[in-house]
Amino acid sequence: MRALNWRWPSVDDMLAPRANNLTALRLAAAVCVVVSHCALLKIGVQEAEPLAGVMIFTLGEHALHAFFYISGLTIAASLVRADSYFEFAVARALRIWPALMVVTIVLAVVAGPLLGRLAPAEYFADPGWKTYIASGLLLSSSGLSLPGLFVDNPHLPIADGSPWTLKYEVICCAAITLGALAISGRAALRSSTWVMAATLASAFYMVVLPPGARETHLDHVMRMWFAFGLGVITWQFAAKLRPSLLILAGIGIDLYLSLGTALERPLSIVFVGALVLVLAAMPAGAMRVWTNRTDLSYGLYITAWPVTQALVERWPDMPLWAVTLATLAIATALAYLSWTLVEKPAMAMKPFVVRLARLLHLAPRHVALPRPMQHSFST
Repeated sequence: MRALNWRWPSVDDMLAPRANNLTALRLAAAVCVVVSHCALLKIGVQEAEPLAGVMIFTLGEHALHAFFYISGLTIAASLVRADSYFEFAVARALRIWPALMVVTIVLAVVAGPLLGRLAPAEYFADPGWKTYIASGLLLSSSGLSLPGLFVDNPHLPIADGSPWTLKYEVICCAAITLGALAISGRAALRSSTWVMAATLASAFYMVVLPPGARETHLDHVMRMWFAFGLGVITWQFAAKLRPSLLILAGIGIDLYLSLGTALERPLSIVFVGALVLVLAAMPAGAMRVWTNRTDLSYGLYITAWPVTQALVERWPDMPLWAVTLATLAIATALAYLSWTLVEKPAMAMKPFVVRLARLLHLAPRHVALPRPMQHSFST
């Protein structure tokens, strides 16, 4: 009877802690990225990825749009809810860098000499492994290779290509923070119009981008911001919005009619956002409970690429389906270790880091101001 009486909640109610499936959807998006990357790394060309040739964006790119939409939806709430800009920045840094640096160092110091073609002495004599670690700290290691590692694979011998999007998430977080500073403060972010203006500008940019054009750094910024900005706008109107299957179907029809046209890029991202809202609100029982306690999405995202590269190098004749299943199994185990040993403890260190920074006079002492009552997703 309870299921029969269920109705779509408002987005505001849905964003209450543990009242949504957003963590599960991030995990599903990470799985989609892994599936897409397995095809890329096994066959060696982007045309091998699911949906390539059917739509402008591949399955992995659609999943990235879901990531950024969810980030916009939740990070805006986190910024307003935070006691200070500094605490917000610390929280974001502890979510991104610790796990990434552990994976980067393990790749450079352990996987490189063990799995690569060079002897350990020759490997460590090459400065490339040090450059890789330094680049990882700057979120710029995703296009780099390690000496002698994965050199004969079908795709480029990139050690870990997945983290290329992290710098764009930092850019989006910085943009919304600077925007809040430029207006009346974080509390005014709920009613500010600059986010909508910037999001509409990025949509226009995508529309005028020539079909089939190779994306530049600016193109990536505009695309990721559009997904992120849509999430922020959804949060701004959270009290008035509800997920809707009818609206989702209407956007889906528009997207289908736009395939191959200039409107496909923005409409596909709008469709992904609407789909996220619908799936996030649906009852999920034990899956919701478990994923809200154990977030494997980030660990899976940053570890799967090198796992696939290692499998393809060690067993080049392994079929794609087996590579994909093996990658998901191994990377999920690594993601669990990452969450348990690195990510969760790192996030728990936020109060200590903030107190230490203030004791050392590295951050301003903050007097908490009254904040607007709201439901928000916990970071």
